[in-house]
Amino acid sequence: MNAEYKKAAEKLLCGITDKRLHEPTIWNDILSSARSGKLRLWEINDEILRIKYFCKEKIERASAFTESDKSGVRFDDLNAYFVEAIKSQDKGYFGAFIRAYEPVLQSRAERFVAHYNLSADDTEDIKQIFLETLWFAFLDYDNSDPIPLLQYTKKAAHHKQLDYIRTTKNACTVPTQNGYNELRKVMGIYNSNPEIPTVERIALIVKETGFTEEKVTEFIAIGKATEYPISIAPTEDDEEELDGAISDELIEDPSISLFKEAWRNICRDYFRTAADKISPKDKQIISLSLGVCFDCFGIFKPSTYAEIAMKQGASGEKSIEKKRKTAIEKIAKELCALGFCDGVTSKQTDMVLVKEDGEKKVQSVTYAYTPYGEGEAGEIIHTIIGKHRFQIIRLAEFDVTGAYAEQVTKIIGYMNGNFIKEKFYAIPLEELSKVNKHNAKPKLPFYKKPRTIEQK
Repeated sequence: MNAEYKKAAEKLLCGITDKRLHEPTIWNDILSSARSGKLRLWEINDEILRIKYFCKEKIERASAFTESDKSGVRFDDLNAYFVEAIKSQDKGYFGAFIRAYEPVLQSRAERFVAHYNLSADDTEDIKQIFLETLWFAFLDYDNSDPIPLLQYTKKAAHHKQLDYIRTTKNACTVPTQNGYNELRKVMGIYNSNPEIPTVERIALIVKETGFTEEKVTEFIAIGKATEYPISIAPTEDDEEELDGAISDELIEDPSISLFKEAWRNICRDYFRTAADKISPKDKQIISLSLGVCFDCFGIFKPSTYAEIAMKQGASGEKSIEKKRKTAIEKIAKELCALGFCDGVTSKQTDMVLVKEDGEKKVQSVTYAYTPYGEGEAGEIIHTIIGKHRFQIIRLAEFDVTGAYAEQVTKIIGYMNGNFIKEKFYAIPLEELSKVNKHNAKPKLPFYKKPRTIEQK
């Protein structure tokens, strides 16, 4: 089993929502089949698995068919293949249809792959999805029905092919087809108007779709996280092919947050990658102390420092506590390197003490700070006695808006008088985006502009 299959299978397994499929015996069988590679990726979804485990009548119906060589059979009417197959209970006619229909099937699969910016390797999967959909529909087909079987199958197969994209070809998983259709509509408008600012694009999308601003923002975040952003922009041809599926489709579970579900999968990928980059011992310390497996993200009872020390043969609890702090800093830096978050290093450079009522107290403390990466450090003074205030001596080289300086003041404030000598802190990206949006001066209490050389 290759790594690509394993990664995609894990993502798809997280999307199985049917409670009946999560019954221990069934779920263990599904996991076993996925781990051995017996399950094809497109089969790892609620619908196909429900048929496999709960639709025994269909399976029995399929087993009742014999199969003889019908390679020489040719019908002008494509539906005749299915009618004859049902009359004679011979699926050889179904095989004859596949041979006759192969050129059309190949052409449509290639067009689908090109339209959605997939790789040529996906063509066979797209064809297989169509044929499997056709086969299951065939098992329920009434050969006296005046409507051809292909008419029933077209839309259903198209939706399953779109499911294939949303669940296996994107960096995040979108839980429902209806949600995916909405996502495609939003990103279609977004990508079609690159010349206008994001705020105006969001307003335009709200106006044209009727979605809330919050929902549109969530969709855009997910859309930007996809591996194939071009593929989720719908066209007029695509909407015609769906034939009203967007309006007619019901959301499977409206309580599910599309963004939260997608974001969870993205976070897992980032943390799994970052955890793999630190040493096995450091990874074990973090995993055991948090009670989280970084491979499957299963949760278990956290271990004490003493228990971890015993497992690793360490000298004692304090040793593990120290190693844990170092390990967390390492994984934070790896997450920064992956672009998941940002960070800043603060280093105490000076501390002024005064005697007050016979006791030594901290009058002020000075910290140098450096945003993640390189560049000259900035410097901040925090005065404690009297009115608490922060003063920027100089901004860091890559802190043009003072956003990092503002975060450092918060960090110093959280120390609550226990001034740490030196530490690296991870900062969520959204925290930096919310400050100094207009390149304004940092919002520091008692902020004083840095003095120039002339002023000094």
